[in-house]
Amino acid sequence: MTDKHRGGATVRTPIQRPTHPPHTRIGLGSGFLLALAVLAVVAVAALNLISVDKVIYRPAGVHDTLGEMGGQPVVHVEGLETYETTGTLDFLTIIIDGGPRSTVTAWDWLLAEINPATDVFDAEDVYPPDVSAEEIQEQNVELMAQSQQGAAVVALRADGIEVPEEVKVGQIVKGAPAGETLKVNDQILTVDGEAIDNPEAVRVKLQDHEPGTEVPFTLLRDGEELALDVPTGESEPDPMDPDAPPRTVVGVFLASDFDLPYEVTIDAGNVGGPSAGMMFSLAIYDKITKGPLTGGLNFAGTGTIASDGTVGGIGGIVQKMHAAEDVGVDYFLAPAANCDEVVGRIPGDLDVISIENFTQARDIVEGLGQGADLDLPRCG
Repeated sequence: MTDKHRGGATVRTPIQRPTHPPHTRIGLGSGFLLALAVLAVVAVAALNLISVDKVIYRPAGVHDTLGEMGGQPVVHVEGLETYETTGTLDFLTIIIDGGPRSTVTAWDWLLAEINPATDVFDAEDVYPPDVSAEEIQEQNVELMAQSQQGAAVVALRADGIEVPEEVKVGQIVKGAPAGETLKVNDQILTVDGEAIDNPEAVRVKLQDHEPGTEVPFTLLRDGEELALDVPTGESEPDPMDPDAPPRTVVGVFLASDFDLPYEVTIDAGNVGGPSAGMMFSLAIYDKITKGPLTGGLNFAGTGTIASDGTVGGIGGIVQKMHAAEDVGVDYFLAPAANCDEVVGRIPGDLDVISIENFTQARDIVEGLGQGADLDLPRCG
């Protein structure tokens, strides 16, 4: 400051100091973090530009088979008295990224590998070569239709209603051992002298013979009964279970024709595939029988259903468990065939029950709904 005298008084005036620009230097630590952030952005951008030949399974929706989708009941039965239900019997869906239908980036792959709710597979282990997205969609729609019909058959039969079944050749695999012997729409009456009433019976009887031998079949073709010796071969290795022993096969896909005495409609929206079969069968049975099967409890589950009530394994079991855990179900019904995949990967405190067939599933759901103290077969 400087002193000035005004009228005998001393006035101090502040000294004007030179001004300097504000301090803008970046410290070493801040610079390092900034560089890391820039590198991370560049790396993520680069990883999003690189596609990988992977398939990712992610959890998706949870739908109550006893409820509605799009304002319409999931399960509807005409011509047969139905009853009120309570609780839930949820089926679950997954999202599949990759393969013919979408692209998986290296960034997607990295995130999926560290997410316990997702699974990553090589695309060649999930999809056949040269299959198109349209073909996959068509197959999923067909599998869903077969699953729904099978569920109706199982539920009606469980209620004591007779449902006739014819086992037919639905499709012949290219180069099949029986490709020159069997024809599409052949009805299979007997195999090795034993009457056939479902596709699984054919598969079981074939295992009594070594691959490469011939097995006696009785067929109905164009209204004429034929007795033929059908060549067999050896199954291809199962990519999901490479250590499984080969099976005796004839190289055809079997289909069942049913004469349903009542019209059973299942509206699952745009969901495809066969994995909701068991839950559909439980829902139909619940609706056509007195008293709520669940006792008000909330069940979720998955598994294919065969016309004899056998529950089969499915893909995406881990993702479906996570979806069920997220909505807080009381119990999760899992195919016994998937239990090996379940062990060590059950999310939270989800109670996972191992199921082999419809009768077992029905009895467990009903028993738990009634508060019975059951010795439950659990996965894990």
